[in-house]
Parts: sequence; C-alpha cells; structure tokens
Amino acid sequence: MHDRLDHSMNEDAALAAALRALPAATPPADAWARLAARIVHRRRIRTGLRIALPAALAAGTVLAFAWPRGPGHQPSPPGHPVAQSAPAKAPAAGGLASLQAHSRQLQAWVHALDRDGPPLNGDALAQAVALQDRIGLIDLKISANRDPGTAASLWQQRNALLERLGLLHLQPDSVAEQHAAILQINTMVL
Repeated sequence: MHDRLDHSMNEDAALAAALRALPAATPPADAWARLAARIVHRRRIRTGLRIALPAALAAGTVLAFAWPRGPGHQPSPPGHPVAQSAPAKAPAAGGLASLQAHSRQLQAWVHALDRDGPPLNGDALAQAVALQDRIGLIDLKISANRDPGTAASLWQQRNALLERLGLLHLQPDSVAEQHAAILQINTMVL
C-alpha cells in the first residue's frame, strides 16, 4: 500500500518538476479578442441554425405537398373529365426529338391527372414523391449531359418514370374511392 503511495508521489513530483522546467509562454496580444470574436461568431451561427433549420423543414414540407399542383392551379371546369389513358407510346425508332416530344406529352398528362384527379392516398403519395425525385435527378443528368447516346437513354428513363407516375394517379384505390367505400360500410352497419 505504501509502495503505491510512494510511487504515486514520485510520479507527481516528477511531473511537477517537468512542468516547472517548461519555459513561460505568453499568449499573443490579440488572443483574447480573437477568442471573443470566435465565440460571438459561433453563437450567431447556432442562433441562425435554430431559426433556419425549422423554417427550411417547414418550407420543404409545404413544397412536398404543393409542388405537383403549382401556384397557378386552376380546377377543371365541370363536365371535363380527367384524361384516363396515357398518351400514345413514343415511336421505337424515334430519335432524341421524338423522345423529348413524348416526354412533354407525358408531362402534360401527369400534370392533368395531378390537377384534376382525386388526391392520392398516403402510400401512393410517397411513391409519387419518390418518382418525382428520380425524375428531377434525371433532369439534372440530362442538363449536364453532352453525349447524344446517353441523352437518349436518359430521356427514355424519364419517360418511363413519367408513365409510372401517371399510372400511379390512375390506381383504383384513390382516397375518394376509399372514402366512398367507408361511407357505404358505415351506412350498412347502421
């Protein structure tokens, strides 16, 4: 027991002697001012993040639900049903221009379904957002692409995703149909 204390005291004494042997260090003259400026800067960043992150999250959530509709959303007049079939398939031997034209047709079709059709249920909405994200990524690749062969492949992928997005709007289990089925069940139970 005493050996441990003696050993510990010897180590403490050796450490104290080593620390006393170090030369005295003087901080730079502007060290306190730099430290204070750094602390103020970090506080500003933290305060900004405390405000900006929740605001960005709220804006992103609003965009996720509002993006398909857009600011100029006009409901279709009564008596104009939503188109229920996809535009004609693009020609198989078509070039880049025909793929782009078909993509514009599909985009208009999806927009009409989104604007005039019934709202999507939760699962379908999540799938639609995922498809829209993938379409956005392909759009970025298309804008950065310089190779015509790759461009045709990217436009084909974009068209396939737009078709899937349109068909998602036409699935039979829309929210309106689910609501009608629930009402029918409720009236049968009563």
